[in-house]
Amino acid sequence: MGARLDDLDAYWSPGLTLTVKGREYTLPLPSAELGLWCRRLAEVTGEVHNASSEQEIQAAVARIEALPQLPGDLSLPERVLGDVYQQMAADQVPDPHIQFCGQTGYIWIIGGEDAAERYWTTGGRPEAQRPTNRKERRAQNRARTGGNRTAGDGKTPPPASTSGTTSPPTPGRRNRGRRKAR
Repeated sequence: MGARLDDLDAYWSPGLTLTVKGREYTLPLPSAELGLWCRRLAEVTGEVHNASSEQEIQAAVARIEALPQLPGDLSLPERVLGDVYQQMAADQVPDPHIQFCGQTGYIWIIGGEDAAERYWTTGGRPEAQRPTNRKERRAQNRARTGGNRTAGDGKTPPPASTSGTTSPPTPGRRNRGRRKAR
């Protein structure tokens, strides 16, 4: 007899919670139809982006037009946010915030919670995650490793572990770059 697992609802979160202007909005889990539509849209968008010839672009655009139509004439944020869209509008959340929440919801559907969190915390700019200059990269490395490994830090790293012996030179080859001990 196969394994029997408990009800998934005991382990699955109810949705994605976004905080906007101090208020929490919880996006419900997407329907199977919406989830499939979003993933297909992402695939086709990637094909358009990666197309290198006119034929590839036309083929990708044809796939966009062939996507199944979901009921209602709704924008992507309205579709992804569902009832949360109406709540935000009633709370007078500014349109750019609603759009950003809708995009975050879309990324959550196609990429999961980690992708949505990265998108949210970088303000929709993935390049914001990476330090842009050497000083910032060094500061980030110091924070991650807990120290500074530069000449000015006064610490000398321990030597690499070796046996203390060297291999004899190969017969017939000159020993370039090495000095004989006298």
